[in-house]
Amino acid sequence: MALKRKKQYESQIEKIGGSRITIEAQVMAIESANVNLETIKAMESGAEAMKAIHGSMDINKVDDIMDSVRENMDLADEISNAISAPMIGVDLDDDELTAELEELEQEVLDSQLLEVEPPPVIAPSVPTTDPSRVRLTNQMFEEEDDELEALKATMAL
Repeated sequence: MALKRKKQYESQIEKIGGSRITIEAQVMAIESANVNLETIKAMESGAEAMKAIHGSMDINKVDDIMDSVRENMDLADEISNAISAPMIGVDLDDDELTAELEELEQEVLDSQLLEVEPPPVIAPSVPTTDPSRVRLTNQMFEEEDDELEALKATMAL
């Protein structure tokens, strides 16, 4: 009998668990539907706001405004060019300026090539050491070499 009750309780627990899963799925579906509803409301509100903003605009009006802006920019550019143009009587041609620059550069090059400096005179240097000391130093090296050879000879025996 206790075993039969246990089976009934387990069956009841499974049914309750299944019902619980179904209810949780339904709650999630309702939450999802609410999110979708809020999203649609927000999109509708945004569309109405865009319509209100663009209500006073029309593509022809925007094109006219942009044409006006371009014309004013062109006018400003022309004014700037007129202000920065050289004064009357100062007509400079780029070819003339280039030719003059090349002529000046050639003159500088010619003057540099014709300018010859005399070769420098190099006199022999005066010795700074006493020649007798140099001989002593050479003698000292020779004596050391002789001693080294003698030492090598004694070690070879």
